[in-house]
Amino acid sequence: MVFERVQKQNHHVADSDLTISYDRFTTRFEMKVAEEVIYSSLLMFMPIRNRELSINNQLFTLKIRWFILWQSKLENSKGVVIKELLYLRRRKSISLCIYFMLISSVKVGMVLFAY
Repeated sequence: MVFERVQKQNHHVADSDLTISYDRFTTRFEMKVAEEVIYSSLLMFMPIRNRELSINNQLFTLKIRWFILWQSKLENSKGVVIKELLYLRRRKSISLCIYFMLISSVKVGMVLFAY
């Protein structure tokens, strides 16, 4: 698996193409509609973000959670429009969490069975 600094994904929402990107070094999250940046933010110290956005004169709510597991979704008044904006980021956060749980359980098991 190749290391990617910037993770990108495209979606189609409200008759326009939406490009989501996340820079893993700077933690910059960007949302673009037709090469126009409609949201850009550094996610460093705030693990929970809620933001109202307008895409083609329709109101949407962007929700980002990244404390333990990554979750980013786009909602409107009718419900969830896009369940996950960056699938690769979500998958990597889940696999990293599983890895840490396995390593921790092995360490605890070694300590318990050592006596």
